[in-house]
Amino acid sequence: MTLPSYEPRPPPGKKSLVGSYPYARWILLALIVYSVVRLYGVGGSNTKRGNNSPLEPSNGIHNGLSKSSVPTISLLSGLEMPAIGYGTCCRASARGDAIYKSTGLYLKLGGRLIDTAMAYRNHDEIGRAVKESGVPRSEIWITSKVAPGKVSSYHACLVAVDEILTELDTTYLDLLLIHTPKLGKDPTIELWKCLIEAKRLGKTKSIGVSNFNRGEIEDIASATGELPEANEIQLHPWSSTSWKELAKWQNENTIATIAYTSLGGSRFDSSGGSPSWPPVVSKLAKKYGATEAQILLKWALQNDLAVIPGSGSKKHIKENLLLSPAFDLTRDELLDIENAQVPHGWWDPKRGHQKYLEEEASLPWVKRKNG
Repeated sequence: MTLPSYEPRPPPGKKSLVGSYPYARWILLALIVYSVVRLYGVGGSNTKRGNNSPLEPSNGIHNGLSKSSVPTISLLSGLEMPAIGYGTCCRASARGDAIYKSTGLYLKLGGRLIDTAMAYRNHDEIGRAVKESGVPRSEIWITSKVAPGKVSSYHACLVAVDEILTELDTTYLDLLLIHTPKLGKDPTIELWKCLIEAKRLGKTKSIGVSNFNRGEIEDIASATGELPEANEIQLHPWSSTSWKELAKWQNENTIATIAYTSLGGSRFDSSGGSPSWPPVVSKLAKKYGATEAQILLKWALQNDLAVIPGSGSKKHIKENLLLSPAFDLTRDELLDIENAQVPHGWWDPKRGHQKYLEEEASLPWVKRKNG
């Protein structure tokens, strides 16, 4: 066989590989260096996600995890959003030093999505926790929300976006939402135009809404030609039919559904003490060696929902990350959970187990009692 002109024929006789090919010694040296780097690592604390000893891996999430191992949901923009986040709303431990410490713990345990908002008043503490975590900003997903109660015009919204970035001490957000549709159709469309502009300017990578129903999403999309990439709503196995149908429609249209209060939480009445879980949930927890909370999180993830449970407890933060055990519910088990009775402790005297009534969830721009 005639060798190509750029690769000289080796002279007759037995020669070493290095002696036969002029560039072989450099290739061999590169292979040795690569092997040493792979074996021992380089860069000390700058090594990507390699600062901590990994916890027992399960469900693709563990301490020291790689990006590819984190469960994600694809957004319209092509971005991959972590499917398990950290909620920072509506509890005593979501302010001040408590949220600073728990956010740092969440990041140390391998969590990568932090969900906050103007209305939560904890941007400063979260920003400090992110800065001091040692995790590169590019590996952390930060979601925040514009508060319609404080911002009611296009220009005021743009100012608010800059304030959010300043408070979080970051140059961009990963996801920016309109917190509620409470202003009504026309003002909300102006806020949506503001978010579109913020994305164009690079101040946020993706944009979406929160507490919107299908008609409201269709109206802002029709007015601007741009669909939200995500909608954050209250969703759990016992939510109203309308919200479940909304999540199904959003999935069909590549709009991510982010579920809050998926474990009950402080938005539900807790005067009766700890939740008394439906027997089917406790039975499944025993079957899979999991907690009841983990069963509900798996229900959400297997229904293509992202979740943002919040807690100030190390034990619960670890549980909510689904660090262990590894399991999947069957289709029948998912349905059994939905058909179970609402747990004791999830019943709010003012609104039952649903944030919005069925008609509020179905009709666009209806004045909501709770949002």
